[in-house]
Amino acid sequence: MKKKTVYIVLISLMAILILAIVLWGFRTASQQESLVPNGTPAVASKPKADRPELLQIRQETTTETIREGLRDIGKLATEEYYFTEVVNYSSVKTLWNINLGFTNSNFLISYDGVVTAGIDLTDAKIDMREDTKRIYVLLPEAEIMSVEIDFNSFQKYSEREGIGNRITLENYNDALKSIDETARQKAVDKGILNRAYENAQVIVQRMIGSLVDLNEYSLEIGRDYP
Repeated sequence: MKKKTVYIVLISLMAILILAIVLWGFRTASQQESLVPNGTPAVASKPKADRPELLQIRQETTTETIREGLRDIGKLATEEYYFTEVVNYSSVKTLWNINLGFTNSNFLISYDGVVTAGIDLTDAKIDMREDTKRIYVLLPEAEIMSVEIDFNSFQKYSEREGIGNRITLENYNDALKSIDETARQKAVDKGILNRAYENAQVIVQRMIGSLVDLNEYSLEIGRDYP
């Protein structure tokens, strides 16, 4: 009789234990379901697209960064033309419109030098269009920036002074002015300004490429907006 009672008690305890485990499982599942709203998938929401005002701020910031970069460069020398110019100076006095040959003074000299051309990037204009992902850069025309004469290269091939007509320092200065003007014109005739402009385009493109992802934006550099 006692054994039967013990069996009944053990069976009752096991039943109570099983019931407790089942109830605990239902409670845990209910708590987990309450964490996720009905009909709402438990995934991270996608970030919203940039608002128009944020795009405008980014555009203005990038445009100003490019403009400041060009201003920092300032005048950019991009092409050089080396020259050797020969000057044949001659001066003769006249009397009643008749040349007096015995007064003829002349000299033949030469100088080496270099003509430099480039662009003033402080005058460049920037137009960045966020909607089309395009950047336009308007560059000013190239110009001659300097003509440098190497005075150590001076060569004098001949010099002769006529009677009463001395060669002066002013005559040599006039020869230097002639070299400056001739070298400038020859450099232009040989296309120095076109090459300077093309070289400036390459340099500006590289500079902007260091500030902006050109895989995201297309870049156009020219003399006018397309």
